[in-house]
Amino acid sequence: MNRNTKLRCKNCGQKETLENVKQSMNTKILIAQVPRVREKDGLDIYPLLCLKCNYVTEWASDPLNESKKAVDGVEYFKKFKLNKKYRAYFNPYKEDLVNRGYTKSETIKYSIGWFFIIVGLIAFFN
Repeated sequence: MNRNTKLRCKNCGQKETLENVKQSMNTKILIAQVPRVREKDGLDIYPLLCLKCNYVTEWASDPLNESKKAVDGVEYFKKFKLNKKYRAYFNPYKEDLVNRGYTKSETIKYSIGWFFIIVGLIAFFN
């Protein structure tokens, strides 16, 4: 799966790239590595938690759109409010957010932002 693939919450529509979900401390979406397997075809279906609305959306990678239901290489299934079972799955990922840093694209974006702030302050005080 491409790191620029965007995952989205089926409840509120929050979108994040896979790179941000896996590496950024600013992500609003978490993925638990506890797939359930669909018996008829062996498809691994993963839960994602939206930290913005506290809903879980089940999804599976489908880059070739074999199901004819994929959106940007991802097939989405049911959504539901975070429950006790899934809370236990996602707690370690929530706690790990403080140990993450910025992704490369975030570092560049924030560096450019700070550059303009510093240039603006220098111009203002001169």
